[in-house]
Amino acid sequence: MKIGFKTSQTSVDWPTLLATWEAGDQMPVFDSAWIFDHFVALGADGGGSHEAFVTLAALAARANRLQLGHLVLGNTYRHPALVANSGVTMDHVSNGRFVLGLGAGWHEEEHAMYGMTLPPIGERITMLESATRVIHALWSSPNGVSLDAPPYELVNAVCDPPPLTPGGPPIWLGTQGMRRGLRIVAELADGWNHTGDPASFVEKRDALLHHCETVGRNPAEIEISAQAFLREGHARLLEVASQFAQDGAQHVILVMPAADGPDGLAQLAREVAEPLRERFG
Repeated sequence: MKIGFKTSQTSVDWPTLLATWEAGDQMPVFDSAWIFDHFVALGADGGGSHEAFVTLAALAARANRLQLGHLVLGNTYRHPALVANSGVTMDHVSNGRFVLGLGAGWHEEEHAMYGMTLPPIGERITMLESATRVIHALWSSPNGVSLDAPPYELVNAVCDPPPLTPGGPPIWLGTQGMRRGLRIVAELADGWNHTGDPASFVEKRDALLHHCETVGRNPAEIEISAQAFLREGHARLLEVASQFAQDGAQHVILVMPAADGPDGLAQLAREVAEPLRERFG
């Protein structure tokens, strides 16, 4: 089992965020590190948020061991051709450690403040599927590709330089819908990230396995991950993370406030990640 940490880059100054990631890169208990994709802070705390791709590129250049990515990029914020090209750059900057996390998008306030369109959820899921196809096509066709994947279209499109990783970085989808979303994971993705209520994990995991059987996909090809949030103290976080591991999560990501800094990450490692490693290897 892999263990990661996530420090959403909101309500934190850059030196603290950078120092936290540099510290995490030196902690062997962690295999990965993650940020989110929002332009404003979530919840009632307020505060700004550093832009996701620029932030991760800077962190990747200073943390040279950890697997890293976004959980998850909002598909409605960027055209998938831009995501594909940015993802290739991240693949090179990180020397093959980048994972592309992608979701359908959901934050109404951000879309409204910037005049971005937030279609109904069914349309957003269609867009997510099409975006995944577009990104795969660009990464696997260095000499150019044309593709009609409404609402997106490629016409002799290139992604140059090509990915450092053969076929491109792994794509993890953060969709939670058991009928359509997890079917798209089964068909197109290299990983699935669970977020939300821990009690729903098993039901969604089983739905994903069912879709894999239906479409003829080997479920071993899909890395199953889950985010566990620091909301009720480290003891409770360890309980939640342990349950995810028992229920089949292969990669558990421990989410902490970025403003807690290196000392907060060290406490997270000591009180949660290390006991988790001792229990599950």
